[in-house]
Amino acid sequence: MLFVPGALPGEVVTCRIVQKKKNYAVAKVLARLGDSPDRAAPKCPHFGRCGGCQLQHLRYDAQLRMKTQTVIDALRRIGGVGEPPVASCVPSPSQWGYRNKAAIPVQRAAREKLTAGFYKPRSHDVVPFAQCPVLLPGLEENAKQLISHLRENKFVGYDERHPTNVTNVIRHIVLRAGKFSGESLCGVVGTEKPSRSERAALLRFAEENRTSINGLIYNENASTGNFIWGERFTTLYGASAMRETLCGLTFSFEVSSFFQVNAEQAETLYQHAAACALGDSPGNVLELYAGTGSLTAFLAKGAKKVTAVESWRPAAKYLAHNAQANGLHNVEAHTGRAEELAQGLSHNTYHVVVLDPPRTGCAPEVVRAILDIRPQKIVYVSCNPATLARDMGPMLAENYQLQTAQPFDMFPQTGHVECVAVLGR
Repeated sequence: MLFVPGALPGEVVTCRIVQKKKNYAVAKVLARLGDSPDRAAPKCPHFGRCGGCQLQHLRYDAQLRMKTQTVIDALRRIGGVGEPPVASCVPSPSQWGYRNKAAIPVQRAAREKLTAGFYKPRSHDVVPFAQCPVLLPGLEENAKQLISHLRENKFVGYDERHPTNVTNVIRHIVLRAGKFSGESLCGVVGTEKPSRSERAALLRFAEENRTSINGLIYNENASTGNFIWGERFTTLYGASAMRETLCGLTFSFEVSSFFQVNAEQAETLYQHAAACALGDSPGNVLELYAGTGSLTAFLAKGAKKVTAVESWRPAAKYLAHNAQANGLHNVEAHTGRAEELAQGLSHNTYHVVVLDPPRTGCAPEVVRAILDIRPQKIVYVSCNPATLARDMGPMLAENYQLQTAQPFDMFPQTGHVECVAVLGR
């Protein structure tokens, strides 16, 4: 299999193979001999250099067709489903200016003590941030203001080539904003506690931008890995959490917590997933990888009881809080890894198991625990069709059948696709 980034189906190109593996190769386009009718003009001047978006050169209707086919191909090749019942991908209400989160690496460059931007494709080199048309406009402006402030105040970026040099450097900035609430948070991740002068500089930024930023949080992360967050969070200014509203339900969460990046599309996806899970006779629901309880609330509105499990403590502590805030008293929250708790809960009776794992999918012991529970229905919300198809394999072998798979375009202009798969026993 040959992957040719930048070329579209039907186009004839001259290319050079730049990477060769056992089962695939990657080629670079040298010349394009004509354009596909599906080709579009990219909106961002950094497209092709920045690895954040992959499909700005493809018309939106073609992006939807491609994402539908991506799910079909994964279920066929990896899941072994001959004719997968995949519906057409649901378009996003907004194709641009939809993203409510920006996680921006901060580095030390050859001639710059601090540069910040998104990674280049297949690289940890950054393209300096100037604009990003998929971000909510206010979020884009906050990012530009913060990067400029860090540079003006002589902050230093992280150097991956010397990861043990962890003195007074900034590794990431993370910005969150509410599409519907208008609230926002700003996170700065450094390698150690900020000095008095650094703290004062960050506070000046927060004060100067208090009309657009509700809270500024500092996180200490001295590890050498790629995970953004360390364990120590300090609120330097304002609120430590923000709120967002989906379909009349209000959710509080912190800067490091998972929350769908496309709030408009999240409303549609959660309504669909809850309807699939609850059906005509809602009973007891087990929800794994529950985050701050956004999907939990949609389930709890119709279920007899929802048992929700989340491992990331900054998110899990809002599970019960968000249920109570929305007048939902049938949620039982558990903090812990799904791998550890699912087996212990498997002796209970659950009519439905709902799960929304990270891109890596489920650990085998989670799948085994679900099969031990023997629910009538499994609703799997996935942001990675490949791991969805992989995890479904043991379920299909244990007398479950894939009933529907509904893709949602949660990430316009990128190659990513969200999917809600329903399996019945």
